[in-house]
Amino acid sequence: MLARIRRLAEDERFREVVDVAGGPPQRPGPLDWETESRALVEEVFGSQDSEWTVHIVNLRHIAQDLMPLVLGSLLELYASELFRRGQGGNPETLLVLEEAHHYLRSIGSGEEAKDNALAYERLAKEGRKFGLALWLSTQRPSEVSSTVLSQCGTWACFRLTTEPDLNAVANATEWADRRDIRRIAGLAKRNAILFGSGISMPTLIESKTASPPPRSEDPNFESWAIHPPA
Repeated sequence: MLARIRRLAEDERFREVVDVAGGPPQRPGPLDWETESRALVEEVFGSQDSEWTVHIVNLRHIAQDLMPLVLGSLLELYASELFRRGQGGNPETLLVLEEAHHYLRSIGSGEEAKDNALAYERLAKEGRKFGLALWLSTQRPSEVSSTVLSQCGTWACFRLTTEPDLNAVANATEWADRRDIRRIAGLAKRNAILFGSGISMPTLIESKTASPPPRSEDPNFESWAIHPPA
């Protein structure tokens, strides 16, 4: 355990988001775990007294293998504080989790995996009655906790081609039949199928072109062609 802590403390990517040198306590006197946890949750996720309405937490400098550890710890603290405040004690919050397959996944195996996924699943299953809504964005639903996926009420599915991902969607929702699932694999770019509790029937939509457009075009391999001299 000490070796693992020392390795993290020396990892520059981990130190991008965690100040291993520490800092002064939130209030005078000895450090108190509960006080420090509440202060961190209010800074990251907000409270009834927060003046901002949108807060972006950028963790792009963190290595993917450290992402479940860092964000998992934050969400565990948030879940504890959410339930401690009780119903009516939290501001209405929409928590948008981008690239969710990097961290909403089990770590380890067996009972250990269940324990590590507990924070995500508690928020997905119980967060609504405490004023929390979740918005998950992922390219690999098969790598996201099946318990979290099963709590998703409304879906917007762009093209998925792998069998595990299509099966994950089919198993997680009762709103789409096999025909709709098969349509997902053949969708064109920027096309998606909407279905779920917020949609009366599965609906095909086409999203607008992003401005500025993302740098996600296919490689131009035509440049490899050898052209004869003029």
